[in-house]
Amino acid sequence: MNLELCDFPVKEVRFGARTELSGAVLTIDREEMARRVNDDQFFSEVRINVVRPGESARIINVMDVMQPRIKEDAGLNPYPGVFSPMSLAGSGRTHVLEGVSVMQTGNRQGIQEGIIDMSGPGAQYSLFSALHNVVLNCVTEREVSNVEFDKATRKALVAAALYLGETTRGMQPEKIRHFCMDAPIETPLKKIVYIYYLQSQGPLRSTFVYGENVTALLPTLLHPNEVLDGAIVSANYIIACQKNPTYLHLNNPVVLELCANHGKTLEFAGVVIANEHSTLFEKKRTAEFAAKLARQLGAHGVIMTQEGGGHADSDLMFCTQACAAQGIASVMLINELAGPEGDQPSLVDTTPLAKHVISTGNNDQVVVLPPVSTLLGGASLLNVPDASQSFKTALGRMYTATNQLGAYRLQAAAF
Repeated sequence: MNLELCDFPVKEVRFGARTELSGAVLTIDREEMARRVNDDQFFSEVRINVVRPGESARIINVMDVMQPRIKEDAGLNPYPGVFSPMSLAGSGRTHVLEGVSVMQTGNRQGIQEGIIDMSGPGAQYSLFSALHNVVLNCVTEREVSNVEFDKATRKALVAAALYLGETTRGMQPEKIRHFCMDAPIETPLKKIVYIYYLQSQGPLRSTFVYGENVTALLPTLLHPNEVLDGAIVSANYIIACQKNPTYLHLNNPVVLELCANHGKTLEFAGVVIANEHSTLFEKKRTAEFAAKLARQLGAHGVIMTQEGGGHADSDLMFCTQACAAQGIASVMLINELAGPEGDQPSLVDTTPLAKHVISTGNNDQVVVLPPVSTLLGGASLLNVPDASQSFKTALGRMYTATNQLGAYRLQAAAF
């Protein structure tokens, strides 16, 4: 597979009479965009706002985040199988708007709070505070099920990402990133497989691969380019700090780092996606199957990441044991539930074989957020009647604060 990601940097986003990209300035016709994302009139109202890095602004109830993209071939979709015909991701040219995101927000039982502060101390806990964010709030006054609401808001978010991505049609990118791993490696290198755990355990807690919910998925091999080109779309709206939104599936730091080192310090043998199930039997079956695929790929080592926490820790521990039984070394990225002071047992499950563990932060750490001038995505949070005011919160409510793909703005330090 040969993939070219064509980058169009955006340094300013504003509303205007016409949607277009001029230089690094993205102008949005707010009324036209609202019509595009609500073409079936499912929603009674579509609110669209823009927030910029450094603004005194807070976004709450964040569901998912996407990156505006299009495929250069007008017949293809950068999110294949998701409200579009099926096609394979990972090849051809994909136009990417860099520096901007589209966010869907929603306040509904079952959607857990996700907070992004665009300035102040809270901004350091999310990569999205450094982006220009186009924030959607799609409202329906009708009684609809969680399944209906999820499908409609996801469809609207995809439509918004495509609508903004179309501004690059026919334009020349500033930079092109090439991803091709077909050339033979002359010097033998250690083969590394990435075991990429997804979370899909029911409504509002799902992940889609090529438009199919992965709830019943057995571990499956993907080419790294498929991951970077939209094969995985999130519909997981729980535990804000440890979500893997669609934006981060597209820009997965583990995949990007392994691709960058392929043929230099290692051979990137492939991505094995696996679902985090709810039963012990399914967890063990998935772990054994993922380790088997890694062995078939000739892996000398695996990197594992997860989404979610609690009993999801067991998925990684079972996989560590299964890999060890196959003679494969492993390392995992995992966050902690270690109490506000970081002095409590931090993982729900563990194994003596988990010798290489990288912490992505403590969900229970408490931070104080200052008051802000602008509040988007709702008005209140649990026990916070006015979310524009100052309040204390655990990182668990901060969107992607302890993301287990390593996609955050903080670094660990040794003392």
